[in-house]
Amino acid sequence: MLSMGYEPPVDIRQVTGNVVGLGTHRALQSKTDLNGVITQASRSLAEISGFSVDELIGQPHNILRHPDMPDTVYYLMWREIQADREFFGVVKNRCKNGDHYWVLTRVAPIVRKGEKVGYTSARFLPRAELVPDWEKLFADMRHAEQSSQYGDERRFKPAIDVIDRFVHRHGYGTLQQMVLSARA
Repeated sequence: MLSMGYEPPVDIRQVTGNVVGLGTHRALQSKTDLNGVITQASRSLAEISGFSVDELIGQPHNILRHPDMPDTVYYLMWREIQADREFFGVVKNRCKNGDHYWVLTRVAPIVRKGEKVGYTSARFLPRAELVPDWEKLFADMRHAEQSSQYGDERRFKPAIDVIDRFVHRHGYGTLQQMVLSARA
């Protein structure tokens, strides 16, 4: 699920602090198997991330994970998609060279002949003025995760409370509503 013990071909902890804009790319798309291993990647995803399509295929999707991302975001995503529901979120992804880019993401199950066979993800450009709020939110969520005394799923509860307060403080009932309103 989260590819624990995975050794990526690049040091995914290396970051530059440089942001990459999505430019004219309309959507960055990928598909994975049920374990989150990339089976298809769009050329636009490869161009923005700095990986080739061939480098992405066969890798766990978290090869794009930026170390600033709280574990709780991925916990919430897996909880939703494993329950056959769509997940909407804001994500800071890491490029191959350590740069990063921000996206609104929609992840959904792929169902064929009544059977779930993988997941599809499409990412879009968020409104730039919202990024500082999400940076702060993710820092607060990471702090809540680190302060938790639990080693099981209960460790996510404090960070979930942080994101719930963030969503409600901005006048939304759900994370999905907030994310859908943030598209550029």
